[in-house]
Amino acid sequence: MDSAFTLPGLSRAESQAAIEAQNWKLLAYFNFYRLAIALAAVGISFNVVALTLFGSALPGLFQASALIYAALSLIGLQTIRRRKPDFETQATMLAFADVTLLTLLMHASGGLSSGLGLLVVVAVAGSSLMLGKRLTIFFASLATVAALLEHSWGMLTGADVVKSEVIQGFPQVGMLGIGLFATAFLGYTLATRLRATEALAERRGVDLANLAQINELIIERMQAGVLVCDPEGNIRSINQAARKFLGLRTQNINKTVLSDIAPDLAIQLFQWQGNETARRKRQMFTSRAGYTLLPRFVFLGEKADSGTLIFLEDMAILKQQAQQLKMSALARLTASIAHEIRNPLGAITNAAQLLGESAPRDAEEQRLSKIINEQCRRMNVIVENVTQLSRRDQVNPVKLALEPWLQEFIKQYCETLHIPPETFARFGAGGIEVCVDSEQLFQVISNLSQNALRHSPPFTGTPLIKLQAGMDKENRPYLDVIDWGKGVPPEIVDNIFDPFFTTTPKGTGLGLYIARELCEGNGGALDYHPGEGGVGSRFRVTFARAEECSELGAL
Repeated sequence: MDSAFTLPGLSRAESQAAIEAQNWKLLAYFNFYRLAIALAAVGISFNVVALTLFGSALPGLFQASALIYAALSLIGLQTIRRRKPDFETQATMLAFADVTLLTLLMHASGGLSSGLGLLVVVAVAGSSLMLGKRLTIFFASLATVAALLEHSWGMLTGADVVKSEVIQGFPQVGMLGIGLFATAFLGYTLATRLRATEALAERRGVDLANLAQINELIIERMQAGVLVCDPEGNIRSINQAARKFLGLRTQNINKTVLSDIAPDLAIQLFQWQGNETARRKRQMFTSRAGYTLLPRFVFLGEKADSGTLIFLEDMAILKQQAQQLKMSALARLTASIAHEIRNPLGAITNAAQLLGESAPRDAEEQRLSKIINEQCRRMNVIVENVTQLSRRDQVNPVKLALEPWLQEFIKQYCETLHIPPETFARFGAGGIEVCVDSEQLFQVISNLSQNALRHSPPFTGTPLIKLQAGMDKENRPYLDVIDWGKGVPPEIVDNIFDPFFTTTPKGTGLGLYIARELCEGNGGALDYHPGEGGVGSRFRVTFARAEECSELGAL
């Protein structure tokens, strides 16, 4: 046989091995049948008197043929078990032995009248199932010629036979030949259709295996956590994201109960399964790994006892997506506003300059021109800030080691402002990695440092700004920018991140607002906390985890 049924999920090499194994198994089964016939013939050959029909014409030939047939069958047991020589060679040799020796047994038993011709038909049928088209036709022809020779042997050798009886037997021989060719044709056709069906099943099995592998890969690489639970709350399947969200480190989930690793999620699951009203509500929960998750439940079947599919969505990613949408819309709006303001602002500035040049030095027009120029400059700063804000949707987060980045930041910032590096003190950043756009982080820390210096006393050798890094309760990295200035009055704490809110006459009120937008655009946050003992201020930049960089970068 050229092919055999292949189970889905096997590789091509495994499929070929399975095909070969089934071909050898079929040959072995047919050899057991051959051995049974041969042993029966050997037994009959030693007791011809009791069974006068078989071997009665030529007992010696019958016995010799039976012994040879049995010996070949026994040898076949060993060669088939060892699979040497190859399958086609053994199947061909054994089929030839079947036709030849069964014809001899039939001749020794008196010819077609013995009924042994049916065994030749079975042998041809077996060969047609295991061999190709040409060999099938060859053995059908060989068996027909052998039957014709056996029936005509007496006439051909000049033996004392009744010619009329021989001639009357030719139609029976012809019918046997037709039966042999019909059996061979039907057997080969059946085998061909089986091969085609099995080849199709193999292809479908490979397709299904590939599709299952693709589905498994997609589910495993999904940003959302996916797990399957049975009605009792036992976890049956879980993907990589769900393992990370739930803090499940082991790969073996056998006998893992959902309530043991996520009690809040298990409570929601059982409420959702048993309460129709609860199915319309979704509640966030915090896992033991520190992730804030929003679950969604789906029945695997039509009945509630068929198991539940659970999707876990990280709220940080959802907030990031919402922030990106907000920033994209805000970018288009602010870019349009800045463009419309810039042109008339330039015209006003030029007109004010011309007015100042034409007015006398001590005239009132000179003072008014100066006011116009100062306000135009302030408006231009606002337009520049708004233009910067319009580009905040372009975030390129990367995995960043915080300690070397802080060293480089302090160096560049101090060189730009011409202040000593001792103005800064840094602590706790060693070994911490964050996920952030490095250029946008530079702007955030620059803004916070500028505010700290503005509200701090003059530098006298003691650091004015402390950069303190660490990990919060949710295992998220953070960086505190601490100063010992006057701090933020309690009555305006809730407004400091509002756009255009400022406490200085020359300020634009966009610095902290842009800084917070940048942090949120990078999947983090910016918060204000009073300094220790009510002295100074502490602005905390919370970052996305380093392992979340691939997820944030795909948004």
